[in-house]
Amino acid sequence: MRLSDGKKIVATVPLGGFKKDVPCVVGALLVVPNFTAAAGDTAVCYTQGHFDGPIKAGDSVSFESEAAYFKNGEFTKTQPTESGDVSQAVGVFIDGGVLLTGGVLTEFVT
Repeated sequence: MRLSDGKKIVATVPLGGFKKDVPCVVGALLVVPNFTAAAGDTAVCYTQGHFDGPIKAGDSVSFESEAAYFKNGEFTKTQPTESGDVSQAVGVFIDGGVLLTGGVLTEFVT
């Protein structure tokens, strides 16, 4: 696992677009854009967080990704449903790895 602050991603702005300083959820990432952009525009973004997996030259990284949950010591794309499990996403699967969002775990299955 390594810190990925400053890794550049060029991606297409998702449906709904971005509004400057208005937080939005993109996959399992909380995004706070510093610009306004329409859906379909190309945006240059920088990731912040911890990344477990490869981002290297030539990878086609995009915001089209899936939420990453953590259960039994493994990352999974299936949301846990058993009592006591953490039900919130802890990151997002990107390019064969998981970008951890670093949020406080507050959502549990009861």
